[in-house]
Amino acid sequence: MKMAWRPAAYLIEGELDNTALGRVSGWMRFAGVKGKVTFDLAGDFHRDIRGTKICFRGDPKLDITDASACMEGFALHQTGRVGDMTAGLEPRDYVGYPYLEWYGDRNGRVVLELEPEQIEVIGTPIPSTECEPISREEQNANLFDFARQCAKDIGIEK
Repeated sequence: MKMAWRPAAYLIEGELDNTALGRVSGWMRFAGVKGKVTFDLAGDFHRDIRGTKICFRGDPKLDITDASACMEGFALHQTGRVGDMTAGLEPRDYVGYPYLEWYGDRNGRVVLELEPEQIEVIGTPIPSTECEPISREEQNANLFDFARQCAKDIGIEK
């Protein structure tokens, strides 16, 4: 298991949907991956985009052979838990730029850091006065569980 997949350089386009609270579904296309990667994750976006759908695009300029090698083993169906997912808008509960993170059952932690012009929010977020920020304790637990699994994978922890 990698410490974290960071495939933003291979991102072509994608769409994630949090209109059904407690669930993030959608798809992404990456250079070097045949077909769409689909998503079925437990959790919610941060308050700046909670209850919306987001569309985003990348700008892959890499050789397809390089992309295929780097994306080898990336699951075509991502299940697991939402990490921090934000467009970086107000109310800002995390970072000030688009940041998409999840903890996949097959690939572990995956992070996409994008530029603001690469993302479009579709719909109106739930008013921040009507929802709580994502729990930092829960996010820290997600990261701790991932690190513990990495340690087990390399034989440091049993």
